[in-house]
Amino acid sequence: MVDVIIIRNTYGGLEYLRRGCFYVTNHARAIAPGGFGVNYTDADSCYQNMLAIKQFYHKTSDNPLLHIVVSYSSSVNDIYTAIRYSQKIASYFNDYQYAYCTHAKDRECSYFHMHLIINSVSYINGKLISSWFGRMHQFCAHVAAITHQTTWLSFKDKSNDFED
Repeated sequence: MVDVIIIRNTYGGLEYLRRGCFYVTNHARAIAPGGFGVNYTDADSCYQNMLAIKQFYHKTSDNPLLHIVVSYSSSVNDIYTAIRYSQKIASYFNDYQYAYCTHAKDRECSYFHMHLIINSVSYINGKLISSWFGRMHQFCAHVAAITHQTTWLSFKDKSNDFED
């Protein structure tokens, strides 16, 4: 089973966005970072890329990002499979800028997991991203189709979700 965790954090404003960009571009921990519409190899550039879209649409005070953690089952036992899954899973949000990374860390039944941060403002039309239950279930169906495993969806409200 693949765990999909939607982390909601409405605290911290743009500092939360900055922390998210630093987290997924952290070269000490991030394995094969990737992204769309951002420079995912440099935290400051990633932040500035996302901030530019927010400023263009005058939406800098809204929730700055959506943070999703996808924890792969123990059947994903090599980094290459985890990286391939992460790339395909992230592509679901191509209407938004995003950055992601894969981490290797033993957590109960999973060795690999990905962190995906998505700009809350679409670069196409300025609409805010929705994390409502129906949309996230559609995302889980996307994850299930890629991994060929069932998914478990959960929502967490956290204020320090970029800290171990």
